[in-house]
Amino acid sequence: MGVRILLETHDSHRAGADVARVVGTVGHGSIGALWDIMHTWLAGEEPVASHAVLAPHLGYVQVKDIASAEATEPLALGAGVLPLRACLDTLDADSWVCWEYEKRWHPGAAELPGLLGAGREHLLRLGAPKQ
Repeated sequence: MGVRILLETHDSHRAGADVARVVGTVGHGSIGALWDIMHTWLAGEEPVASHAVLAPHLGYVQVKDIASAEATEPLALGAGVLPLRACLDTLDADSWVCWEYEKRWHPGAAELPGLLGAGREHLLRLGAPKQ
């Protein structure tokens, strides 16, 4: 049917190694991984380690930024602590990158439209794959 199901690094399987274990067990090309860099960072996994286990299954990468492990309200890209450059440096030129901005769950966060231009420029400066 042309549909691909991606398991996100999140909650009970926060580390890339956890997601890779699940999707690798399924062993089907229509099942892959969505790398949410915040969750692998919160799991204490280094970007190169996350990428190494997720790469064979990688559908796309979600980037975002936060102030700390305790303060996960979304910030403008580059204004927080997440290792954006280190994650992007692991990717191939044809990798998909998506900025996940969770204002819905954080009503106090800045409005996204005003951040989009600067966020795009920040990702391009870091060397994000150009789509």
